[in-house]
Amino acid sequence: MAIEYEAKRQVTLLESSKEIDQETRLYDTKKNTTRSMRSKEDAHDYRYFPDPDLLPLNLKQSLVDKLKKELPELPDEKKERFIKEHNLSAYEATILVSEKEVSDSYEEVIKGCDKELATN
Repeated sequence: MAIEYEAKRQVTLLESSKEIDQETRLYDTKKNTTRSMRSKEDAHDYRYFPDPDLLPLNLKQSLVDKLKKELPELPDEKKERFIKEHNLSAYEATILVSEKEVSDSYEEVIKGCDKELATN
């Protein structure tokens, strides 16, 4: 609701040839409006500030490599594989990898079925 309200508010401002301020806004659920919390002078005001209380995290490369090997195929990798191996469109592959159960089911179905039929 906040995004919809804010999108409409900004369109109204732009159509009125007004500028949109760089600011942080708060959404009021009771009034269905947003209001300014604080202004930002420039885009650099949005940069990341490290937390001084957190110690640096140093991981051994061997641990990182071990964890990478243990990871299952990630959605982006599976999507690329579906596009290359099964000649799917980016849209079809995106839909199929949106949920693990769906992509697992698809891979099971294509073993004994026409790929186009399975995709549909």
